[in-house]
Amino acid sequence: MDQQFLDRMKIRLEEEKAKVEETIKNYTAREQPMDNPDEDDRAYDAAEDILEESIVDVHREILRKIDAALEKIAKGTYGKCEKCGTEIAAEDLEKEPWAEHCRICRRKRDDS
Repeated sequence: MDQQFLDRMKIRLEEEKAKVEETIKNYTAREQPMDNPDEDDRAYDAAEDILEESIVDVHREILRKIDAALEKIAKGTYGKCEKCGTEIAAEDLEKEPWAEHCRICRRKRDDS
């Protein structure tokens, strides 16, 4: 991979990282308790808490992948499939800069 591409991906990863961190921050911010909540309010809040926790978990996983991709750029291993070691297509990295697997390994994983 050429240096221009790596520089562009690093910038995108850093931008995405900031967005993901902001999303996590927003979902984990303390909300103000309601005055005299009724049973429906408590049920709605409980369901909302479960949904928000799932959203935060997904974003934390994306953040982990972004951090790993930034580390790979620093080490010179960015764009290599973690399973087979082949190069991940540039167009796939353009779509998902934190991609960890090539198309073939991703397809095998998704089929199993």
